[in-house]
Amino acid sequence: MAEENAAFPTQIEIDKGIEACGESTELYQNILMVFINEGRKKLPLIKKLYKEEQWQDYITAVHGLKSSAASIGAMELSAHAKEMEFAGKEDNIGLIHEKTDVMLNEYLTLLQKLTAFCKDKSEKEQIEFFERFGC
Repeated sequence: MAEENAAFPTQIEIDKGIEACGESTELYQNILMVFINEGRKKLPLIKKLYKEEQWQDYITAVHGLKSSAASIGAMELSAHAKEMEFAGKEDNIGLIHEKTDVMLNEYLTLLQKLTAFCKDKSEKEQIEFFERFGC
């Protein structure tokens, strides 16, 4: 069964994401698609900025990740991005080196799971799935 093969990522608090979208499941589904599509660009960008030690641009990129992750209810990823944003602002490069790979792996895993879920379900099935959360 498709639902078993492509479960919705447990890292996402759907209710918080839908709430951030004004209780609209259709808008939430659209925001998820934007998150996936932008993630395909943002993930390699953050890696590049990190490797090239372009800290100001890195701070900006992880700030954006923090916000976009929160908008879909990926609160743990949002918290990790926030930690990296503030580490950059405080010039704590050691912490950035220590935790960026973990954050990026978490981001990649989330993008892979979301992509699988969205590919496995029609737009209508996705909306019906989200509507089960009482919105």
